[in-house]
Amino acid sequence: MVRTMLVVLVCTLTANFASSAEWPSLPDENAAVQIPAQEWPLRPGERTVRVLVHYPHGRLENVTAETGLMLTLHNWGGTDCVGTAAPQVLADRLNVVAICVNYVQSGKEDSINGPEPYDFGYLQGLDALRALWWVRDRLIDSGREFDDGRIYSTGGSGGGNVTQMVNKLAPRTFTCVIDMCGMKKLSDDIAFNLPGGSALDARWSRDPKHPYYLSPGHQELRFVGCPEHLWTQKRIGATAKIIVVHGVDDSTCPFADAEEMVRLMQGHGIDVVPHFITKGDLDGTVFTSTGHSLGNRTEIVFRVAEKFLRPTSDDFLHRETPTDFERQGDVRYRTSDGEFVISYAAGYPVGRFEPKSPATPYADHVNLDMVIADDGTSQKISTSADWQRRVKQIRSNFEQAAGPLPGPEFRVPLDVRIEETTKVDGLTRIKLSYQSDPFDRVPAYLFLPETTTPHGTPAMLCLQQTFGGGKSEPAGLAGDPRLHYALELAKRGYVTLAPDYPSFGEHAYDFGEKSPYASGTMKAIWDNLRAVDQLEGRPEVDVSRIGVIGHSLGGHNSIFTALFDERLQVVVSSCGFCRFGKDDIPSWTGPRYMPLIASQFDNDINKVPFDFPELIAAIAPRAFFSSAATKDSDFDVEGVRETIAAVQPIFELMESDKKLQAYYPEIEHAFPDDAREKAYRFIDEQLK
Repeated sequence: MVRTMLVVLVCTLTANFASSAEWPSLPDENAAVQIPAQEWPLRPGERTVRVLVHYPHGRLENVTAETGLMLTLHNWGGTDCVGTAAPQVLADRLNVVAICVNYVQSGKEDSINGPEPYDFGYLQGLDALRALWWVRDRLIDSGREFDDGRIYSTGGSGGGNVTQMVNKLAPRTFTCVIDMCGMKKLSDDIAFNLPGGSALDARWSRDPKHPYYLSPGHQELRFVGCPEHLWTQKRIGATAKIIVVHGVDDSTCPFADAEEMVRLMQGHGIDVVPHFITKGDLDGTVFTSTGHSLGNRTEIVFRVAEKFLRPTSDDFLHRETPTDFERQGDVRYRTSDGEFVISYAAGYPVGRFEPKSPATPYADHVNLDMVIADDGTSQKISTSADWQRRVKQIRSNFEQAAGPLPGPEFRVPLDVRIEETTKVDGLTRIKLSYQSDPFDRVPAYLFLPETTTPHGTPAMLCLQQTFGGGKSEPAGLAGDPRLHYALELAKRGYVTLAPDYPSFGEHAYDFGEKSPYASGTMKAIWDNLRAVDQLEGRPEVDVSRIGVIGHSLGGHNSIFTALFDERLQVVVSSCGFCRFGKDDIPSWTGPRYMPLIASQFDNDINKVPFDFPELIAAIAPRAFFSSAATKDSDFDVEGVRETIAAVQPIFELMESDKKLQAYYPEIEHAFPDDAREKAYRFIDEQLK
């Protein structure tokens, strides 16, 4: 029998811990230590959490260069090490420092009987990460060697939830995490105690005026399988193997939620290993139940994960990249109503929520030298930071007319399906479709140039004009030869992707009441963002060198997309815009565009909450090229010249004045050869 030695050390904290030097030292033997924690807004004031440290065979002196670190986290209602894998067994058998954490609302009084809503993994995860950081930092500070590539976490039920959340909040830190029957999402039935898939009651409110209101963003953050958050983790370099152990008959933490989470993780390329426990897995020793209890949660860890955790195993995992603690940057998760930021500037995590900028009404959308301050007054723009505040306002105002950008749950796995592969003039043309949102697939043509370099080829998103054949025109299969830019750019060495605009080509789309989008414009923007996701995921593409090009409908669609996607480093718009004062406002109000301009803003340019000068200025410091035909009957060339003049000072402010160019071919509404050649050279300058 393993003997656990525990000495309780009480550290009296009378001041804020401003630096790591003021945090307590590691004890010489197993002990409970109080460390500082982030304030809990529902109970303001200084707060500490109790951390139980278990060394191999009970003593700090047994930590060696091969020793790892492992969180083992208690269940909802528990304290210390209840309901999770036994820390001393983990410490001795795996050669790790095992860490239990009494995160916020530990114990039945606060988590089950308390009036406040149950945190459900966010502040709890930050508490656990602080404990992990403290042990790691103290080991480093003392000069004691340990294996930083072996950082793990496990937990059961509520501890399984917090295990998933620590990996979400620090996605480049863990090597392997084991979730045993944890909650996967703060579903409505759990949040609001509704009849449904679980009897758990987290005590949140749906009333925005209630102090315990559950905002969309807080609910989205607590969804471990939130599609866009998984995509974010993958794109910034998530490292952990995630092992999910869940009973198929679990009704406390519903099995259906586990299935959904695993499916979404797999769809986003996350390294997840599911162990769904059925009656055939029951052995009476390790697994004794297909329900919530599962069995012996200590031995379950060894049964499902020992081969990944033990250095002598052929399947041993070792993280070679820096932790989030070392990177000291931010981890950001977009939500419907703002963004969660986990800052590691201090080494340990500090979480905050940045609400979305509200719509800011102002009359002048052409003069760009002012921003609305927090107190509602106008403030002169003199720095790039001032301008970035204005950009946030521009986006919010644009959403007033186009509808809100979809929330993070819309970024479902792309599920790219290839229908046809053809060789064309030394290029590879691939006809495919991708899942843009939970309801709709988008057809597209992808071109691969004759020569590509792994992770080194620039790419262009190529957007169609108003043409019934949709993507076939930029792909060079139909329409005006002067608009075959997806084909032409591929011949110049770019990976290109040409999707159908909704309702054109093969993309049948109903803009009626069943559409979750307020406008065809926003639907197209979202389809295009997902197209960039696809380019970003291509092995040939250099993700730092992606741009967008389009004519007419594609010309302004390029601008709209770049407003919301800063991955697009160069934007080319041919005959795609002029300022509204020189345009026909009702032409923008069809279902393919922005019906709210008519229904909410009365087709009145004095009421429409945005204009093209500010949309194009928002692209700075990225590059923008305009080709504006002098005889264009759709977009008045003087309205283009006025727009370019208006945005010039912003590009200068952002030190990117050389990245703004305009060309005015003597022609009607078209993208002639000379204009395209100038545009292509401009793209080359930016991306090659």
